Amino acid sequence: MSGRYIVLGGAGDMGSAVVRDLYLSNVDEVIIADINYDAANKLALELKGQGKSSTNVSAVKVDINDGETLVKIIRDADIVINTVGPFYKYEKPVIDAVLSVGKDYVDINDDYDSTIEIMNMADRVRDSNSRVLIGMGWTPGITNVCAHAGYDYLDETREVNIAWVGSAADAMGLAVILHVLHAITGNVPMYINSELTYVPALQSELAIEFPDPIGKVRVFYTGHPEPITIPKYLRNVRGVVVRGGLIPDWQNTLLRQLALIGLTEERIVDVQGVKISAREFLAHFVHQTYEQFRSGGVEASGFWVEVKGTKGGKEAIIRYSGADRMFKLTGWSASIGAQFLVKNRSNVNPGLYAPEGVIDPAWFLNELGGRGISVRREVTVIED
Repeated sequence: MSGRYIVLGGAGDMGSAVVRDLYLSNVDEVIIADINYDAANKLALELKGQGKSSTNVSAVKVDINDGETLVKIIRDADIVINTVGPFYKYEKPVIDAVLSVGKDYVDINDDYDSTIEIMNMADRVRDSNSRVLIGMGWTPGITNVCAHAGYDYLDETREVNIAWVGSAADAMGLAVILHVLHAITGNVPMYINSELTYVPALQSELAIEFPDPIGKVRVFYTGHPEPITIPKYLRNVRGVVVRGGLIPDWQNTLLRQLALIGLTEERIVDVQGVKISAREFLAHFVHQTYEQFRSGGVEASGFWVEVKGTKGGKEAIIRYSGADRMFKLTGWSASIGAQFLVKNRSNVNPGLYAPEGVIDPAWFLNELGGRGISVRREVTVIED
């Protein structure tokens, strides 16, 4: 697969998974762009030393808050892949830089509010001649494509129910912690009765059975992009709901209590003259004491997608589910999505896309399968 790929945050947990997959896919060139140059260069040297690919790999230091330098770095790219989170803080500056030079773009944006902000930029994206694919990760990403697969299978689709589970033993990044705290705070969007509605996070509990090694997990309303994007592309769907949870289960109880007392909010607190948001304080505390949160967990995260409607005049339900390492589910999906855009640039019109709006489900799931990620599919037809 040809092309010059720049991976922002390419030395991090998710970014390095993108880099490794691009390398093994034999793209022409991968530039690992990260604020931590030493880590980026170490990864580049490691891959070069393996000699398993003809891909040219290099490293460059970049601070995405430095817009001028960011533009210089991405100007000669074929596509930019952004893995720097949390996206409610860092998405917009990168999008601005990308559009200023008309580059194609993929990210793993999993925050609902930044998704709304970018969706409102659709005209600007199209006018820039860029192809922008947002939320091409695990959830959103795989979940959106599975929803599209179910939608295509059914004759009529009424609702899409999505659930995710993350394990503290499966990810170590500060951005992941900040995202989870953001997703469980306040009122979050769901698409209910054909309307985008804001509901209290952590409500509407269900127990969902995920594939091994995860098992049954309690999940609750969480703020995610799928209720915002899926109704745009899968016409006549009347409901899209996302729930999420953590393992081990005691963390769900703990998070609920922390949210109730305001520690997951962005309210500013003064700690002996140092002003910091409650969320930032909590996230850094968890990040710096991570081993106690990893205890009892499993090194896997999961997704579950339920699509309800009719098939052949009968009520039908189709479910997709899977479990694997978070970095694989997220990073490999972003790599696959970016390679799709590079290969099909002449066939994809400039504009803004979510995964369900441009990625062929059968092709994508086959690509995941070829990398060892299994997606379980179950169909239930309700007989009269």
